[in-house]
Amino acid sequence: MVELRHLVYFRTVAQLGSIAKAAAALHMTQPTLSRQIARLERTLGHRLLQRTSRGTTLTPAGEGLRRHVEAILELTDRIPDVLRDAEAGGRTIHIGIPPGLPHDWFAAFTEALRGIAPTVHVAVREATSEAQRGLLHGGVIDIGLLHTEPRELRSVEVLTQRFGCAVRDPDRFAGRTSLTLEDLAGLRVLAHSDQDSPGQEARLRATAQALDAPIEWVFRRFSEHGQLIASTAGVDVALLAASSSRRHFPQWRWIPLDLSDEVNSVVRTWAAWADPDLPDLQPCLAAMRTASERTAAADRLPA
Repeated sequence: MVELRHLVYFRTVAQLGSIAKAAAALHMTQPTLSRQIARLERTLGHRLLQRTSRGTTLTPAGEGLRRHVEAILELTDRIPDVLRDAEAGGRTIHIGIPPGLPHDWFAAFTEALRGIAPTVHVAVREATSEAQRGLLHGGVIDIGLLHTEPRELRSVEVLTQRFGCAVRDPDRFAGRTSLTLEDLAGLRVLAHSDQDSPGQEARLRATAQALDAPIEWVFRRFSEHGQLIASTAGVDVALLAASSSRRHFPQWRWIPLDLSDEVNSVVRTWAAWADPDLPDLQPCLAAMRTASERTAAADRLPA
């Protein structure tokens, strides 16, 4: 039988890439840790680690186990919260949130949920849309909020935001109330990489190419330090939603992309779930709809 402690040992080795470093972190001797890992390999019937002169790497089986172990240990860490909520007559629902989700919308959601289902508590896990797919399938989160529609999961669109340009120079585009990618020709433009927004890079490049707009693209992962990344990269414009611009680029002027660009002018968010019998799903979806209605503003399309 696999013991939980062996999974903790394995995860530590996988994270540190070294038996010696993992042994030190776990306050064990290196031979003892090696024996425990060997025991785990015998129990599972698979070789998990490849030892080299430069450290320890995972075999294909080890990589598969690593992903599974992360989910197991995260669920194990939640046991005290689950017991506390159960004892108090409440329940916890675990929700994934992607970079760029408006804080005011999520605050409105939790407020609405308290009114609809006061015994339901929310726990948040930040992860990209792509990472949330794995977390949903692994049961680590109950509901994911994704910026791409997950065809393999149950989902419903819950939020649509306007997408636009945070402009460094306040005098550039003076008087303009909307922009197109064609207006950005010749400028250095920061946008989210595919790691944060899968497919966005290809869409932006394709649109700019169709418009014959020579844009110098800078695709990066960014959130809290977006303005710092933009400044060091020397960009003129950053592409992001209005809520993210207000939070991370407060000194830059935000101008929405024209709605004639149906592909790039909006950011859509879907609520997705894997369990068809998920408890408290309907109260959560109702609260999300309420949040969208309450926070509908000039920088968002009508809910």
